[in-house]
Amino acid sequence: GLSDVIEYAVQQQKTGKTVESEGETVMRQFVSGVNCSPSTARDEMIAVKKRFGKEDGTVAYHGYQSFAPGEATPELAHEIGMKLAERLWGDRYQAIVATHLDKENHLHNHFVLNTVSFVDGIKYHRTEKDYHDMRTVSDTLCREYNLSVIQRPQAGKSKHYGEWRAEQEQRPTWRGLIRSEIDELIRQSVT
Repeated sequence: GLSDVIEYAVQQQKTGKTVESEGETVMRQFVSGVNCSPSTARDEMIAVKKRFGKEDGTVAYHGYQSFAPGEATPELAHEIGMKLAERLWGDRYQAIVATHLDKENHLHNHFVLNTVSFVDGIKYHRTEKDYHDMRTVSDTLCREYNLSVIQRPQAGKSKHYGEWRAEQEQRPTWRGLIRSEIDELIRQSVT
């Protein structure tokens, strides 16, 4: 649940890099909180859920924002991610922003969003409009920083976090099982 997605987002080997500062090697980690502290975010989010009696159902949303290879520095990607989170959710929700540096030329931000508002307890239900708003604000920010944006985005390319996670852990998914069945039927077909 909430612990798993936060742990994945903030992994030091994905979000940290060593830098030289005044003759010393320092570990810089690109993890920040919006309306919460990254080190205590899980407990803070659960406290909000308990305060409003909304501990069941979807506990968090996990989103991401990617940058074209070589276009942004880790610092810039994280800055843009923080501005995106502040603009979208900063007035009502808690979020963690974690910039992953682990894949060469593929900087990307992960967002873990508490589904319960700390202001009034209203649950956030991600809709197509919310997804559109996230893309619009992200594109606006990227243009402000002279970064590229996808000109003709294709709908339906994203995966549910559970499906993605199962694939990463090499566990079967219902799509994978159906795909295997179809592949087998095609191999057996004679017409």
